[in-house]
Amino acid sequence: MSQTIEFCSHAFLDLKRKLRRQVLMDMSVIRARMEQLGIDLATLNRRYCQIRRDKGDSKATPVNRRNMVAKAISDDGNPTLETFLDIITALDGNILIEWKDVKVQRLGGVDDRKEVS
Repeated sequence: MSQTIEFCSHAFLDLKRKLRRQVLMDMSVIRARMEQLGIDLATLNRRYCQIRRDKGDSKATPVNRRNMVAKAISDDGNPTLETFLDIITALDGNILIEWKDVKVQRLGGVDDRKEVS
C-alpha cells in the first residue's frame, strides 16, 4: 500500500534568498522520510553512493560522501539540485511539478506508480 504525503511547496522551499541567491530548503521533510522508512544516515549514504556510481561517479563511496550527505540533509545544508534529486531517489521518491496547463510532470526519481483507469 503506497502512502502519499502532501505538503505545500512553501513548506519545503523558503523563498527568502541567501546573499548567494540560493533557495533555502527545509530538509526536515527528508529526515521525516528517513524516519518513515526506518533508515539512518549510513543507509541513506550507501543508497546515495550507489545511485552516484550507477551514474558513473566512481569516486562516490560512503567514506568520502558521508560528510557531504550529512550536511546536505542538515538544517544548514543547501545541496545542489543534482544532490537533492539523488537523495530523493535514494528515499524512493519523486519530485512532481504541477504546471497550470498540465496535470503533473515527474522530475527525476523513481516511477513505479501504476496507471489507474
